Amino acid sequence: MRKLLSCLLLCTLVLAAGCFWKKSSPYNRTSDKEDYERFLSRYVFAACLNIDKPYATYSLATLNKRPSKNHPYHSVTFVNGPCKGMSVTTPYVITKTEPVEGGTLPSGTLLLRNYWNPREPYDRERLDRWNVGIVNNTSRLNKGIVDLEFPRDSQDFNPTREAVYMHNARYIKEPELKDIRTFIR
Repeated sequence: MRKLLSCLLLCTLVLAAGCFWKKSSPYNRTSDKEDYERFLSRYVFAACLNIDKPYATYSLATLNKRPSKNHPYHSVTFVNGPCKGMSVTTPYVITKTEPVEGGTLPSGTLLLRNYWNPREPYDRERLDRWNVGIVNNTSRLNKGIVDLEFPRDSQDFNPTREAVYMHNARYIKEPELKDIRTFIR
């Protein structure tokens, strides 16, 4: 009996040490950026406040149902923000985004930016409000800052401008959005 108990204890210690070793292995570590991207990829961005306006506020939501021939809107449930817990049917959903990283960023590109614009990269506490902005100035890209403008309507040619940290901006991949203003840049 004593041998069986000591063998069982030894096996338990070996398994526990193996689990500990696996967690502390450098091959299984993920960076904050990877965790942040994995978190955001689980959700879509859906318009929550000021819906149908160019300055709409988007929040993270789970996609319940995609559009079909019979039902042309997305069905979503908000997971954070001012509409947390609400289930809505809306056409204003951004389904795919990517982080903005170095390289060229042409003026006029539409980006989704974190409303809070935290200084710390990959802050997961303030992800409840996002807005669509248009790249205005890229002279401070080497400092990690991009200047965006936020028009209020299609005739707003002197919109609000804000400096945004690059880690708080995301490319909008799907659906393709365009500047609401109609003028030649």
